[in-house]
Amino acid sequence: MLPFLQSNLSLAVGAVLVLLLLGARASSGDADLKRDLTGALRLLVMFLVVRVAAWALPHTTPPGPMKALQVAWMLTFAFGVIRASVGFGLKLMRLRSSGVATPKILRNVIDFLLYTLAAVPILQTQLNLDLTGLVATSAVLSVVIGLALQETLGNLFAGLSLQLDKPFEVGDFIRIGEHTGRVAQVNWRSIRIMTFRRELVTLPNSMVAKEQLKTFSQDREPVGVDAQVRATYDTPPNVMKAALLDVVREIPQVLVDPAPIARTLAFDEQCVRYMVRFFVNDFSLADAVTAEVYTRLWYRLRRDGVEPPVPHRVVLMREDALRPELPAHTVLRLLRAVDLFEPLADADLERLGQEVHVRRFGRDEHVIQEGDDGRTFYVLASGEVSVRAGKSQAEVTRLGQGGYFGEMSLLTGEKRAATVVALEDSLLLEVDRPTFARLFAEHPGLARQLSAILAQRRTQLRAVAQASGAGTDPIPAEVGRILGRLRQIFGLHASHE
Repeated sequence: MLPFLQSNLSLAVGAVLVLLLLGARASSGDADLKRDLTGALRLLVMFLVVRVAAWALPHTTPPGPMKALQVAWMLTFAFGVIRASVGFGLKLMRLRSSGVATPKILRNVIDFLLYTLAAVPILQTQLNLDLTGLVATSAVLSVVIGLALQETLGNLFAGLSLQLDKPFEVGDFIRIGEHTGRVAQVNWRSIRIMTFRRELVTLPNSMVAKEQLKTFSQDREPVGVDAQVRATYDTPPNVMKAALLDVVREIPQVLVDPAPIARTLAFDEQCVRYMVRFFVNDFSLADAVTAEVYTRLWYRLRRDGVEPPVPHRVVLMREDALRPELPAHTVLRLLRAVDLFEPLADADLERLGQEVHVRRFGRDEHVIQEGDDGRTFYVLASGEVSVRAGKSQAEVTRLGQGGYFGEMSLLTGEKRAATVVALEDSLLLEVDRPTFARLFAEHPGLARQLSAILAQRRTQLRAVAQASGAGTDPIPAEVGRILGRLRQIFGLHASHE
């Protein structure tokens, strides 16, 4: 190889290589290959310039400068050929690995090793350097430097191992120890991750190689998130798991497939632990969705009467009943404003106010779902709800304080005709079917009065729904038909009309 570099043939070969590399760079669409070929071209052009300059020097030139030029053209030619060869070799690796980018650290290590292997024989033969003796005489210095750079070298080789193994890439969400975030940078000494608090954390490669590593966005697959809750032993496990699944299924970011799952984890000393696992497309949504799950679950468990576990060291001294969420006079005022209850006297309304249940719903929770069976009727005490219908769930109207819904399904047995979603934290009065059965039994003629009111209300709702394009079922709105449904559901006789 050395005689070839010293001959004039290397000048012709260098010129041919420059032309070939120029053509390859112009025809390639690979940015990494173009970058490698550009570096090789610079070295080979430098070789041609130095080689021509040495050839043009007169014979009287001192041997020192001539020897320096000779070493320079040998090194530039060797480095240029190495850079081009490594570029094409890495291109083949990318083709075999489906276009995955080559780690920069791998490219640098290969270049450094090959440059060293090429430079050592050239320097030994041309400058008469005894590199072996130099290394032998500096053994003590090598040990000192090695000990001083032990941590740096450990990070270097750990980084090389990570790049070869490729457990993650830039842009992936990972968890290393107590740190969780998106990989922002990978280099020789460390990696940097951007946490959810927008903090840039630098972790040494040696630590990353030793810690347990979790990758949340490999192959862009859905990511599972676990949320744990506790309940008392008085709450049946199936009731708790059903509540967990209902809550997560209402959150739009939770995937339908894979489906969420709920499990009973363990029986602790004071409570039962449960876990719900749901899946999201993007791990960056995990914290926000988990917070939404806990928020909505509080409202759901409060409505279902599920009490949180109380530590044994806390003693509750309660002689009186729990404070109601709404004063009795407020409940009475809301019921009196409902046209369905206009036929009732004040005494009947007061008794009805004692039988209603106050339900609290959080923002974006579904109060009722279109197509479900309905056995409850709601009056809005505070907050605001959205009434939606049809396949597109277009908004039909919004209801504020004093608005009511659900009476059609409760009284006629029909499926829910719309979905009602809380737009903000809302308090609702819930009246169930047994309460209406008692009212019909105690007040003959109430059924016919309610049938007339429902008939008028149905006509109005159908007109609004048709105007919004939501569509309605073709169920007749005649008073007689509604009265017939009341008879069937509540077992009414002619005396109740």
